[in-house]
Amino acid sequence: MFCENCGTKSDSLNKFCTNCGKELLGVKTSLSQKQSIPNFRKTKFKASRNIGRVFKLLFIVAIVGWIVYASMDDAVIEKNNSAVSNYDSGNSQQALNQLQQASHDAVSNENKVNTLKNLAYVYSGEGQNDLAISTFKEALIIALSDSFDYYLIAGEIAMLESKPNAALLAFNKAYSKDPNDFQINNSLALFYMDLEDNAPQYVDYPKALKYAQRAVQLTDLQIAKQNLGMAYYFNENYPQAISIFSSITLDADTYIAYWLGLSYARNDDPINAQIYLRKAIANGVEVPQEVYDYLAEN
Repeated sequence: MFCENCGTKSDSLNKFCTNCGKELLGVKTSLSQKQSIPNFRKTKFKASRNIGRVFKLLFIVAIVGWIVYASMDDAVIEKNNSAVSNYDSGNSQQALNQLQQASHDAVSNENKVNTLKNLAYVYSGEGQNDLAISTFKEALIIALSDSFDYYLIAGEIAMLESKPNAALLAFNKAYSKDPNDFQINNSLALFYMDLEDNAPQYVDYPKALKYAQRAVQLTDLQIAKQNLGMAYYFNENYPQAISIFSSITLDADTYIAYWLGLSYARNDDPINAQIYLRKAIANGVEVPQEVYDYLAEN
């Protein structure tokens, strides 16, 4: 085949003249052959780019979702921690409000269980046992079975429902899961002190003291110190009880004045006993008749 432009002979398979580059008009290429491979590659390229964009978008959404998820739970954790501080300093109503909001906003089950658990503890501390039980049960539903929290919460529910046998079984399982957790040591200390007279058969003040001491080693919360002071009181170590109670800010708990007064009375110090017992009564603490009798006699 010869080029119509320059006359150079070219191979019949060439599309363009090897001399001048002019298209060889005699060459016939089918449309399907011309477009099939490039279009296939182009389509594949477009598809891969689209898939890439989708994966990139999903990745961005996942990252943004994780950031929002994490930031929401970060805010929940901050609110939970603030609530614990408020309750420990005596502001129980503020603590309730914060924990109610935190438990509602919590995204992860872990944080939801923790905030519900703390909310239930505050309800219990404020004498609202029905709300405490229902809140603990809400936490129990989403707690991992056979987990530390599961057994701790189950034990607290059993205690509030006056089922000490079941409570001790659950508490011991929780303790075996994590003996270095503040809450289980605190719960066992209170269990063996039996302040509510629910399980007199289990009263064991030396054991209560052991768990209360460990709880204080694990946290600097004044609530733990209060329980340690009571454990010393029941073990008849009144000077140590006075020392512990005196280290707690009285505004943190109106009952501290009551326990200080009792400790001073047992330690044969009627002057200080009078001061703190009268302060407790003035703060609205309901005291037994023998306290009034002691005040009248001293």
